[in-house]
Amino acid sequence: MHRWLALGVVVGLSVACGGGPVGDPARQVERYLQARVEGDVNRMIALSCAAWEANARLEATSIQGRSPALEGLRCQASEPQGDTVFVACAGKIVTSYDGERREFDLAERQFRLVAEAGEWRMCGYR
Repeated sequence: MHRWLALGVVVGLSVACGGGPVGDPARQVERYLQARVEGDVNRMIALSCAAWEANARLEATSIQGRSPALEGLRCQASEPQGDTVFVACAGKIVTSYDGERREFDLAERQFRLVAEAGEWRMCGYR
């Protein structure tokens, strides 16, 4: 019993002192968006929290066949609030379908990332 308690304390301290999630949250969003315009569903899912995986699949298919591209992408993360951080981006996703050009302004919403499996992962919008 005492061994398990001691092991739990050691594991708890190593997690608490581990310095938080690895990686730059802004860069994670940029990777997610790049995977989205490339139609790379598997990479989008790998960059997503477990709760967002179904949404990542939907987002990947929402612009397929529309020649998507990123223009002027720049992202910046806020200070983490516990296990959550918000990332604001400038730029747009541009699509073209049947001669019609559409632009989606990335500044219209912030990306919500959560700490999961030791990394920042895309997990919704605000």
